[in-house]
Amino acid sequence: MSLVDACCNTPSTEAHWHNKGEYQTLSTKIAGEDRKTYRTGPKDSKRGLIAVYDIFAYHPTGLQFFDRVAQSHGGFQLSVPDFFKNGGITNEQMGAGVMPWIQENGDFKKNHIYEIILAAVEDLRKDGCTSFSIFGQCWGALMSVLAASQEGQPFLAAGGPHPSFFSIETLKDVKVPVIILASKDEADMIPVAASVDAKGFAIKCFHKRYENMHHGWTGGRGDWTVAEQREAGLDAVDQLGAFFAKVAEASNL
Repeated sequence: MSLVDACCNTPSTEAHWHNKGEYQTLSTKIAGEDRKTYRTGPKDSKRGLIAVYDIFAYHPTGLQFFDRVAQSHGGFQLSVPDFFKNGGITNEQMGAGVMPWIQENGDFKKNHIYEIILAAVEDLRKDGCTSFSIFGQCWGALMSVLAASQEGQPFLAAGGPHPSFFSIETLKDVKVPVIILASKDEADMIPVAASVDAKGFAIKCFHKRYENMHHGWTGGRGDWTVAEQREAGLDAVDQLGAFFAKVAEASNL
């Protein structure tokens, strides 16, 4: 697998956001250690979402994005687990260092990604959620579809904005419909969405390409003080919320 050039070469932005949620400790230890998560959204919602941040981890633009998704389309209880024990990648580690960093810190199996996701799902379940979907940004979008490719996985849908590593091959085992919000920097995602639709899910995949947006604009590479990025970001919020509400409603959950 390879990253788009923009993922390797575009640094994070300076940004500010007053968080609407709070950090909590997951009830389940992961490999014997406590892990935290960022929880946001209406606490009486029965619809749960897992969000997987990009390699910059808890970035203000990403947290704003998650807060807004959690409040969209009637609201979701949303959990953003902390997958990186030592924090996200630094701008100094960009370029040739991105893939080695991901292999060391963001490997789906080696770094207990699925275990962390399931722990976050279980806490949402304890807090009253009866349906679950998962999405991520960049690397996180791949983690979402890998989680939704596991046997017995709990999700109704997966996907996310400006996905990294998305291909017909990487989504061949996904067990749910997918939402793909591509930027101008990703390859054509229409064949990928079509390959998932060929599985015959009741809900069709959703695909939209933001031709005026760069890779990472909803997360660590986004600057929502730029009106164009903010407008596209809010549209992505709306598309995600609508899609996840739709799959929950279709499942009567």
